[in-house]
Amino acid sequence: MSIRAGDILHVAGQNVLDRIQQGGLGNVNVPIDTIREVGNVEVVDKIAQEPDFTFSIQSFNVGTELMAFLTGKSGAQASGSFPGSSDPNGTEYNWLDCGFVNIASPWKNPATGSAGVVEAGYLIPGYYPTKYSLNFGVTEDAGQKAELSGGSYYFGEFAPREEKFEGTGAAKAFETTDVTVHYRKGGSEGTTFRDVFGVIVAGQLQTEGVDYTVSGGNGSKAVVTFVEAPANKADIRCAYFTSAAKSFPQSVHASTQTLPGAVRGRNIVIKINDERIGGGQTFTLDASVEGEVERELGTEDIISYVVKGTDCSGTFTIRPKSRAEFFNVMNKITGVSKSEIFGWFNDHTVKLDVQIQNPKKPSEILKTVRVKDAKFQPPGEQAQVNSATDFALAYQSVNGTFSEFKGEAP
Repeated sequence: MSIRAGDILHVAGQNVLDRIQQGGLGNVNVPIDTIREVGNVEVVDKIAQEPDFTFSIQSFNVGTELMAFLTGKSGAQASGSFPGSSDPNGTEYNWLDCGFVNIASPWKNPATGSAGVVEAGYLIPGYYPTKYSLNFGVTEDAGQKAELSGGSYYFGEFAPREEKFEGTGAAKAFETTDVTVHYRKGGSEGTTFRDVFGVIVAGQLQTEGVDYTVSGGNGSKAVVTFVEAPANKADIRCAYFTSAAKSFPQSVHASTQTLPGAVRGRNIVIKINDERIGGGQTFTLDASVEGEVERELGTEDIISYVVKGTDCSGTFTIRPKSRAEFFNVMNKITGVSKSEIFGWFNDHTVKLDVQIQNPKKPSEILKTVRVKDAKFQPPGEQAQVNSATDFALAYQSVNGTFSEFKGEAP
């Protein structure tokens, strides 16, 4: 029987990410260096280089679950709570606050029904968010997509899981709840092993042998012992495979908060400086991180990610129903009076908000996306025969970031 998408989950921050349309690893080719030598026409060896893998997630869930996860929120599988579920309305999740995360992808035995048991899966440990995008349209389902970068992945016929601990300021050793299965380093001829992956403390990736050591494992519980005790209340996470029986966590899709299957353009409101803008057709936001992974001698995994800078930009396309509405929008984005001429140059910044309403109760705001310092480029003119004219308003965040707020933004 084939492996079907309905048998695969992506568990992030201790819970299942909802409304995933596409999720998985891409760019999994490991670069190979061919080694030759003088006096020999044959290839001596082919050496694997350091890879840079990507994991992408596309979702129709327009809540703050995904951004909350990327900024370190957890939730809990047992209660069906998503990342950030206990945060009050108005909580901000900023693109600048993203950190390293682990993703476990359990696979269900398809013969065991709707609940089922986990028979295999992937671990994607220690990945850093590098891209995030939003796409909203009048006649499209609202979607969001994240891309993460990392340097390793693992899979096997065992249940993958991430476990969370909390620092006390004194405790150095933390034991896994389940027995672990080891990974043979270097392939079939290797004689050293690993049982724990993606050890993260307060959003920062830790290095085995430098920041912590692991004992036990291989059919028993593993103990992660830190060189320095993590701070009190510090969020500690690690990932591993276990041979212990695990049920498929399908039930956690039944969230304690009722979320729509998808949101259409009729429930998306665009505001500039708190004033609603009419005629909107599409809205996009693309955030990115410019940086590079860090490695060190003696360690096969990535040890950190150096952020050189962030950026945030997008496009808001309008179809004004009159010239008056068009020039009202120009006034809003430029700050120039309609009694003057609008030109190609604009250095005026505005607060740009996108409010996502609950389709079943439009007075309830599920999420607000905010670019607090948006600078718009006045649009060109692209007229087409027998068609209404759309104007594409490209914008940039001056500080290169954006935020998502749970519910209505303050």
